[in-house]
Amino acid sequence: MDVTLRRIGLACVFLVAGLLYPSSATAQTGSPDMAGYYEQSFFLSAPPAAFGDGLYGTVNPAVAGMIGSGTSFIWSSDGTDAASIQDWGVFSNFGGLSASYARLNRGALDVNAYHIGVSGGTRSASFGLAYQGFSGDATAALGRYNRLVTGTVLRPSRYLSVGAIGNVGLETDDWEVVGEIGVRPFGTSRLTLFADAAVADGEAVRDAPWSAGGALEIVDGVQVFARFFENESQTVGLRIDLGRTGAESASGIDTNGDYTGQVSRVRVGDFQPSALYRAAASDRQRIDLELTGPLPYRKSRLVTFFGEGPPRYYEVLRTIRQAAESGTVRVITLNLSGVQLGTAKAWELRRALRTASDRGITVIAYLENAGMTDYFLASAADVVVQDPRGTVTLPGYALSRTYLDGTLDKLGLEFDEWRFFEYKSAAETLSRTGFSEADSTQRAEYLDDVYATVVRGIATDRGLSRDSLNALVDEKTILTALEAQTAGLVDSLGRWHDRDEFVDALLDHGTRTIDRDDLDEVATATRAWSEPDKIAVVYGIGPTSMESGIEARTLHESIRKLKGRGDVAAVVFRVDSPGGDGMASDLVAQALKEVAAEKPVVVSQGQVAGSGGYWISAYADSILATPTTVTGSIGVIGGWLYADGWSEKTGQTYDVVQQTYDVVQEGERADLFTGYQLPLIGTQIPARPLQEEERERVADLFESFYSEFVELVAEGRDTTEAHIRDVGEGRIYSGLDGQQIGLVDEIGGMLDAIDLARRAADVPATRVEIIEVNPASGFWNFGRFLPGPLRLLLQGSEEEEHLPPADAFIRTVLRHQPAPVVMIPPGLYPVN
Repeated sequence: MDVTLRRIGLACVFLVAGLLYPSSATAQTGSPDMAGYYEQSFFLSAPPAAFGDGLYGTVNPAVAGMIGSGTSFIWSSDGTDAASIQDWGVFSNFGGLSASYARLNRGALDVNAYHIGVSGGTRSASFGLAYQGFSGDATAALGRYNRLVTGTVLRPSRYLSVGAIGNVGLETDDWEVVGEIGVRPFGTSRLTLFADAAVADGEAVRDAPWSAGGALEIVDGVQVFARFFENESQTVGLRIDLGRTGAESASGIDTNGDYTGQVSRVRVGDFQPSALYRAAASDRQRIDLELTGPLPYRKSRLVTFFGEGPPRYYEVLRTIRQAAESGTVRVITLNLSGVQLGTAKAWELRRALRTASDRGITVIAYLENAGMTDYFLASAADVVVQDPRGTVTLPGYALSRTYLDGTLDKLGLEFDEWRFFEYKSAAETLSRTGFSEADSTQRAEYLDDVYATVVRGIATDRGLSRDSLNALVDEKTILTALEAQTAGLVDSLGRWHDRDEFVDALLDHGTRTIDRDDLDEVATATRAWSEPDKIAVVYGIGPTSMESGIEARTLHESIRKLKGRGDVAAVVFRVDSPGGDGMASDLVAQALKEVAAEKPVVVSQGQVAGSGGYWISAYADSILATPTTVTGSIGVIGGWLYADGWSEKTGQTYDVVQQTYDVVQEGERADLFTGYQLPLIGTQIPARPLQEEERERVADLFESFYSEFVELVAEGRDTTEAHIRDVGEGRIYSGLDGQQIGLVDEIGGMLDAIDLARRAADVPATRVEIIEVNPASGFWNFGRFLPGPLRLLLQGSEEEEHLPPADAFIRTVLRHQPAPVVMIPPGLYPVN
């Protein structure tokens, strides 16, 4: 083995030396006063760029930018007494800022060594700069002079790590250059081969001291290593990581084969992969998830700044998946009291929970008062616990609409609906007093799929027949906790705060809770070299609008930047949007088209991705939807809301006393866009209807706009315009029906979309990182705390984003008239 290591070491030395110096060059002659690299780094078990944490950046300051935070206490013995402490030191790194203190004892002589450094970079490339100072009565005798240290580490792939160190004396003219190299033949930490060499001022390259060796990882976190020096001395050691703590010990052997001493180390800090940790924690950990509230996709920046707050939707999905794959989590408990979800999110969460349950995790759901969708989610749990005073309400599902035609008439307003497509019914809100036949038909078909999905899921997971469940819905509807338990809907009665005792009794042993952040740290801990490939998750949430909703201007730029990012292998675009402004929809769609030409793009449709929400989906390589997603609605709507007796019925005047409508104009149709400022809605309504020739012009515009919509979808879906026209006409579909007609590729959720994107980009599951591009929304939403009428008066985009669907729809139509609008009717999102 010594011969092999010597050969590897020599090869690496010449490789590094060739990179640092011309092959024929030698340094100037002279004897350096500054102690050399190997003498000063005797605590090191291996070259810092190749193995371990490199004393947290004390030797090569660039290392601190590539590893986690932590602190190590290291000491050495003198060889005659293994328990003695000869030299010792404390080494730390916190986010790339490294610092250390060491005490060196040489008989009666002592030296204090100080270090402070800073570094930055990625896991592929890092640079660092440090100052090292010394004090004591032996600095000159031991060659410990103050110096400046620079370092860099390059890890272009998971197989190779190259480092360089420059030491420059500040009190002498001495300098030193060190080259390091590490090789992982299998691309993992299972086997690492390393070597380094140091060339000092006045020393020939061929005479440079060097070392070579290797580290073998027996199991995660248990590594044996050996290092062979050119003077034929050696070190052999063992490193054990136990998660956030660890220990290491290395024995020195001199040229005669005699034991020379021990260097020992204990560590505390960021989590390191460890089989021993997994074995000790196996089936003993528990995750408690409080899913109260709506589980938003994005959080306000202010909420994020002041604290963690409730989890976001993806964070919950990620936690459930990490728990399922951890091998240590035994139980997931969910507090569903007050949860506010549509059926799509509930279906996705159920899917993740069932996967966890299939892998041996016990899932326990706690309910207080549960509705149909709440219980649909809870039914995926292995055990359902309800508050003894709670109820389960199973009314089924209904879709209703509020019609404003009569209200507008009483206000002296008239709405001229431009209905050019059979199923595009959104404008009926303003033009009718009840469902049209087309709208009633499409809603009924959609609702059939929603109800069937929910009933099938509950019946299957609770072991009930569908007939008996339908009977509970139709005959009981509201069940007390005891009735729900008798009916087989609930397993036990209890309360969230008593879960510790309940879980311990259920499992027959205790558990230890681990929070979401800790689990994420454990799940993502790695010793891999170089940056992993990334899957970028981008959110398009809310109406398609330029400044509010999906924030199309900002979103467009964020998506286009992904095209040029070499570290992003694929993009997942999560859409939950009813549509709105066609320009905003197209701006985002074209950005996704550009990215899709370079790398895989997968769309995950949430509760609604219809009309403009489908427009922004169309150019994806694949579209995934849940069974209850509202998708399709390929069509355009519009109309003309104008004053017809408004002044007489409301008394609104420009001077607050009496209003007469008059206008001075240049241009035959300039008065088309003048009129009354509508209170509460915060927008202007025209004072006259469209003339016949104006209406004909609008019809031409709508047909042209619809043709562009159809052409875009046909191109994105790789099908014919005839087919899209056949399934279009504004008709909505469930995700299930959307798959049947080719508007959706697969039934699946957000996690399925991420997996599909990873496979499409040919990225191994062990070498992928998920990044969220826009997980934070506007700074603060004041409007959500105001009464509805006052909220409607607000004009800011942040407040508008949170308007109720009906209010947002009316404002969108009025702001864009007479232009076409790509939006589905309110009342279809979400289904609660």
